[in-house]
Amino acid sequence: MVGNLAENIRVARKRMGLTQEELADRLGITLGTISKWERGASEPELSYLMELADVFRISVDALIGFSLRGGDADSEAERIMELRKVNRVEEAAEEYRKALRRYPNHFKIVVSAASCLEQVGIVYNRSEDTREAIKLYRHAIELISQNKDPDINEVMIRNSIAQCYSNLGDYRRAVTEYKENNVCGLNDSVLGLTLIRNERRDAEGIEHTEMAFVNAIFEISVVMCGYEYYYFHMSRFEDAIRVAEWSINHLETLRDDPEGAFYLDKSVAILRMMIAIALDALGRNREAEENLREAVRMAQEFDKHPMHTLENVIFVGSLMNATVYDDAGPTAMDGLSQTMDELKEYASEELQKIFHKLHTE
Repeated sequence: MVGNLAENIRVARKRMGLTQEELADRLGITLGTISKWERGASEPELSYLMELADVFRISVDALIGFSLRGGDADSEAERIMELRKVNRVEEAAEEYRKALRRYPNHFKIVVSAASCLEQVGIVYNRSEDTREAIKLYRHAIELISQNKDPDINEVMIRNSIAQCYSNLGDYRRAVTEYKENNVCGLNDSVLGLTLIRNERRDAEGIEHTEMAFVNAIFEISVVMCGYEYYYFHMSRFEDAIRVAEWSINHLETLRDDPEGAFYLDKSVAILRMMIAIALDALGRNREAEENLREAVRMAQEFDKHPMHTLENVIFVGSLMNATVYDDAGPTAMDGLSQTMDELKEYASEELQKIFHKLHTE
């Protein structure tokens, strides 16, 4: 028992990010005592075993009787996850409960069990499972120092707790949780919906909804830009054209007054330039020049009366006069020049000459 206990103390201490000296200070004992325990030269008394278990957030039984390397628990978590992958969630939930009796303080087991029970609670409308999920999620937060999965973090877990409260119909607590973890507006969309639909706090809710809508506009633009450059790099020029055309059509639906200008005209001009370059790469030179000229015309028109607010964008409400900016240069023509420079390997010398001429006219 001594050898296993000594190893468990050492592993648990390091997992908590504590030095031997820091652990000694926590327990009010000497550094030498900790060193002896970890070398197996002596054993802690029962009172210290209880304190150690409390510091490490594990049970005394686990500290004494189980290896903390995590291999067995990790394997068990993976085995149960396979049940969830084939939608055997109720069976998985029972297996997680059994695993929790053996590994009550193993992060992966705890957070996976919480997620599974949340799913069971939703699918089968079982509030008791949802409440159990909340308790397990809160325990998982206590064990977060064990987490090695980059896709899991405390904000994500706390938002899962908020979702559980929403599933239970406790919208006030759900709103509180969502607000406390609304990092960079992450929860604005669900906050807006919950406040308006479930709490009838319309004035407060619409503020979150408007902010979520504006963020979604720019988020989808970033996503489509990623597709655009990817297809250029893969020499999939037809797909690059499709992405740019879809993006232009999407942006046009955001124009409140069809005849009025708006800030996104700058983006439309740049997308038109991308279409021109893709057409040029396909050897469709006449169409390429037509699109290039249209891109330059739009950019020059925008630069005559530049807009840096959300005026004439639908649904933005109180954010209409908010200042907006981008990384495409101070003017729309600068944006076209930047785009041509970034994609010049796909543009013929002739198209580049035409652009240079139009730019300097």
